[in-house]
Amino acid sequence: MTLETLRGWCSRYWWLVLSLTMLTANLATYWGLPGGMETVFRFLDGPLYVYVAKTLYLPYADLHFVDFGMAPEHFSSYLPAYPFLIRLLPLITLGDYQWAMVLATNLSAMLAVVLFYRVLVVYDMVVSPLWTAVLFCFFPARWFIYHSVGASEPLFLCFVFAAFLADQRRCVGLVVLFILLASVTRIVGILLVPVFAVLWFLRRDWRALFLLPLSGTGLLATFVVYEHVFGSFFAYFDRQGILLSPIPFLSFKDSMGPSKEITEFYYFTYVLYGAGVLLLWRHREVFLYCAVFYVFYAFFHGDDLARMLVTIAPFALLVGYDRVLSQPAFRLALPGIIALDLFYAWGYIPWNLWPTEAQARLLELLAR
Repeated sequence: MTLETLRGWCSRYWWLVLSLTMLTANLATYWGLPGGMETVFRFLDGPLYVYVAKTLYLPYADLHFVDFGMAPEHFSSYLPAYPFLIRLLPLITLGDYQWAMVLATNLSAMLAVVLFYRVLVVYDMVVSPLWTAVLFCFFPARWFIYHSVGASEPLFLCFVFAAFLADQRRCVGLVVLFILLASVTRIVGILLVPVFAVLWFLRRDWRALFLLPLSGTGLLATFVVYEHVFGSFFAYFDRQGILLSPIPFLSFKDSMGPSKEITEFYYFTYVLYGAGVLLLWRHREVFLYCAVFYVFYAFFHGDDLARMLVTIAPFALLVGYDRVLSQPAFRLALPGIIALDLFYAWGYIPWNLWPTEAQARLLELLAR
């Protein structure tokens, strides 16, 4: 097979190439991971999503996780879309919820890279959409981890990409639906409302603006369920509200002093993503998306900023810096990036595991 024939085949079957690339990246992570799939099953927050998928927020009276410092209200932090997907898949995994979690993540990740490619093509964002989409399977490193374990980021990005594709076709109803689904996957999905409100206002699309509030009904319904189950309509914010600060970049400020390495991490992260957002200026839709999310994350006061920024990384990093990333010299660095990704994943995932005792209790629950 000549190089031109290979390129032609990849261009024709781009969806297969990208799906297999994403799947291969995940399989490579599983292959070298200390502890194998048992480590994946225990990596946080996977077991907690599985717990919600099994119980649907209605825990068994004799089997809960209070002993591990987790009151029932803690599970309000895990919005329903990803657990519901997990709950559907035991039909395929022969009743095994842990493998259903892994399957949910992998299917979402493969769909995400396919949809990302379509966004790149439809909006004409980069020099080589296929190369950028392949790079999306491996970069940034935190995304590389979270598209292989129990996490809601891949599903969330599916809905974000789908919303932009629906908007390009002027399918207002679908945009509203995908915003609704994104917001019940990760709470920041509700930020898509002001993003599309600005876009549609600039277009003078009053009908679309009239329908936009419907996208909040999913989150509203979720909080009504929380009122019934946890006794608080604002249970989510009771648990997660402490992660927001009235002062921007407070995580950077608090790390100043002796923690110079952490300070520099925050410094370069904010600068790298901020510059990437500004470089998206010519692409109005994704610029607004990344700008709104970046401003929101400036007020995030937690210890996992890298994970939070995964939601804008495909655009802020891969599209924003395309002039650099599309250079032949950078493409030669891909094997090195993959190697570093794997070493990072193999070292990080075993470090952040659900306790053995709690895992045993979870398995007891899943066996019922």
